[in-house]
Amino acid sequence: MSTVRASSLVLSLALVAACSSRPPPRPVTVLRPPDPIALTLPEVRVSHAAWAAPTPPPIMAPTSRRTPRRSAMTLEMALPVLVSTNEPVRACYKAFLAFSPQAGGSIVTLITVGGNGAVSDVETIGTPDPSLAIMSQCVLTALRTRRFPAVGAPTLMSFPFSFRSGEINGQTLPSPVLPAPRPNEMQVPNSENITVRPWRPALIPASASAPLMTRELVDAVVPDVQSLADTCYAATLVMNPSAAGDFTLRVAVEPSGNVNRLDITPPEFPSPMRDCVVTLGRQLHFHPSLTGAIVTIPVSLHLVEADATATATAGGLVPVAR
Repeated sequence: MSTVRASSLVLSLALVAACSSRPPPRPVTVLRPPDPIALTLPEVRVSHAAWAAPTPPPIMAPTSRRTPRRSAMTLEMALPVLVSTNEPVRACYKAFLAFSPQAGGSIVTLITVGGNGAVSDVETIGTPDPSLAIMSQCVLTALRTRRFPAVGAPTLMSFPFSFRSGEINGQTLPSPVLPAPRPNEMQVPNSENITVRPWRPALIPASASAPLMTRELVDAVVPDVQSLADTCYAATLVMNPSAAGDFTLRVAVEPSGNVNRLDITPPEFPSPMRDCVVTLGRQLHFHPSLTGAIVTIPVSLHLVEADATATATAGGLVPVAR
């Protein structure tokens, strides 16, 4: 019996020694995703002319030497000047749709014009559509730049704008309801409904992921960056007619091709350009890759002289792409 116990003890000790001599298990290796590729693109240049008001028709000088009587502004004088505001207001609306793609409705404005033809005051009247409240300031700024014939007497007039997002199919807009006219107020009709499609990137990314993000894949996004910057710059020039300068976009692209983060340098670059680009830039699509990317895109904004032919065609304005 003692011999059996001794043999068992020896066998147990041998098993313990064998187990202790085995090498420890190798640690499980966790595969790290590859670092994103850093790419810098050539400068994206955006040129635009300032929104210029058409030259008002001159008032015929009196033929007699008597003190000229003050004449009154007529509908025929005011209408072409006010209608010329539709193009810069369209630029306001297209950029605004970046924040609210389905916003629409109407804004009615009241304009006071001095005897020299300059706008002395402008405001909204009635109750503007709530979804358009943020855009009202851009509309009023566009009207302040208008120049009317100098009739020698002040004029009070109202002018409506109707807005429809091209993202909503089949929507019809009723004519804006104008409040009862004030004393001596001239109500000027606006026959044009301002319909704009919200900005959307045109690039349709490939379905299969590339092994790594390459310069060629990123280059495909440049046309979308160009159209994005042009949309925002057109609206910025309504608010600030002398806006120009350079900034840099730094875009963090996920492996899925979606934008994870977008920053502008310098961070104090003026609004509304900065806010518009940051908002629209999050909608950019890149091709998917296993690596993702950090993409740096320099952008340069240049103010140019309006082409004489385009100016004559557009009533003194550079048209905005629909």
